[in-house]
Amino acid sequence: MFKYHTALIVIKDINDFPKLSYPVVSVGRFDGVHKGHQKLLQRIKTIANKKQGQSIVVTFDPGPEEVLFEKSKDEVKLLNTLEEKIDLLEEWGMDYLVVIPFSIDFSRTTSFEFVKRILANKLGVKEYVMGYANQYGYDRSGDFLLMNKLAKQHNFLVNEVAMEDVHKKGVSSIQIRKYLLEGNIPAANNFLGYSYQMTGMVVKGNQIGRTLGFPTANIDVKERYKHKLMPSGVYVVAVKLNKDSYFGMANIGYRPTIRLSHHELTAEVNIFDFNKDIYGQYISICFLEKIREEVKFDGKEKLKEQLSLDKKMATKYLLS
Repeated sequence: MFKYHTALIVIKDINDFPKLSYPVVSVGRFDGVHKGHQKLLQRIKTIANKKQGQSIVVTFDPGPEEVLFEKSKDEVKLLNTLEEKIDLLEEWGMDYLVVIPFSIDFSRTTSFEFVKRILANKLGVKEYVMGYANQYGYDRSGDFLLMNKLAKQHNFLVNEVAMEDVHKKGVSSIQIRKYLLEGNIPAANNFLGYSYQMTGMVVKGNQIGRTLGFPTANIDVKERYKHKLMPSGVYVVAVKLNKDSYFGMANIGYRPTIRLSHHELTAEVNIFDFNKDIYGQYISICFLEKIREEVKFDGKEKLKEQLSLDKKMATKYLLS
């Protein structure tokens, strides 16, 4: 999957950005760090290596989606948390990640201000890498032609990367979200270039799964995944714990069969052939295939019967 691995330096105040010899920069949400983004990252890394420079990605947290559509029916759920994005960019060998807090005031930054103040003055850009049809600045008014014009004024070069196509379909975060919501996990993973995943700390649950013969590791998702896309359902998954990998089945949803005073979104995984105390440890759940939707059963016995069928289906998938 990944081509490189270096220590990524994360800068959350752009005023702390150091003066570098040859910064090669790309700016964007990079939500999902999917195959289209990976083409950009490869180009950045190639240019930086050739010029003995530095690879820099600039992103936003919170991002435009959280700020502009907060508490709106149009709120867009993200494919990555910032922590997940940092891990992915580090795997791709980026040298620096600059995180800019997006705000209403920042959204009014014009294309001219963005290039002059952020790219030229703050980052000292030498080469700028942008994706096909990438837009920037207030009302997304900036494009490749304007960037070329402004680059000449501020003495840097511009590289454009063509849209990455997979099986004649354009890779995009929007399409990946659509696949995930449809339950088409293989298609989403194909566009991502890795398995869609969530990483979190294992916390103590109500241990109902244990009484049914299917003990689960419960992931704390209350705040960490507030803006992350978590499509409900039952899934075949791979589980990463430290340097070890396991398989299992995970449930994302509200556990409608269980009588609770309050049903809130949960993520829990039954790890196959596993019996260790991992409370307080971080695990990654990697989605491989969707088994079914989450449904309400007529009591715990019916739920237990269905869990047995789910495990058989998951095992069959893993053996295929």
